[in-house]
Amino acid sequence: MTPQPQVKPSNPDDDVVSRQLAIISNPIPDSILAGIKGNAPSDVKEIAVKWLNFFNAPAEKCFYGLSSGKKVVTEVSLDVDPLREGQVLTLVCELDIEEESLLYRHGKLANAFVFSVLDETVSSAVTALGYATGGSGICGVSQSLNTVFYNTVDLGAKLRFINTTLTATPETTACRCEVWDLTQRRLVATGVFIGMPWSSPRRAARL
Repeated sequence: MTPQPQVKPSNPDDDVVSRQLAIISNPIPDSILAGIKGNAPSDVKEIAVKWLNFFNAPAEKCFYGLSSGKKVVTEVSLDVDPLREGQVLTLVCELDIEEESLLYRHGKLANAFVFSVLDETVSSAVTALGYATGGSGICGVSQSLNTVFYNTVDLGAKLRFINTTLTATPETTACRCEVWDLTQRRLVATGVFIGMPWSSPRRAARL
């Protein structure tokens, strides 16, 4: 009998990385970018959309992935920072709450879901600002995200995430976000994000 070559089982993590790399490298159709309001250039809008898509690549592994992936970017704007030399980027996203699996037992939206989406939107906002001001467009890592919740959210609500950057330098990034329930016309949560760029691993010290 001729021995059959052994097939190495596919690594699910490799599939996720492949999907993520494809998201970052493939262009966003002009028709989608044209539908996004705001004065930011198309390439800056594209960076923001790509990173939001990137975070949703492993959707089947995330309890909220399919719902989070339905976010719609409605605006990306750049304005002069009134407090310092530089620019402020505003990223606005909207999301319909349609999945019962996202609710607590008492029928209200899980705060963990709001927190997770907030983390994605602020990270995309500071990455887009960094790109707009000459950076690489590579997303960094979260250091802290201080979040305060004010009101609960019902199934069927439409949420709006309004992200306003505070800074995006090679050393640190910061952004604030307001989450509004457009259905009930009330504030759901606010968050203040601080992040940092990826750090290269240091060489192991030689004895």
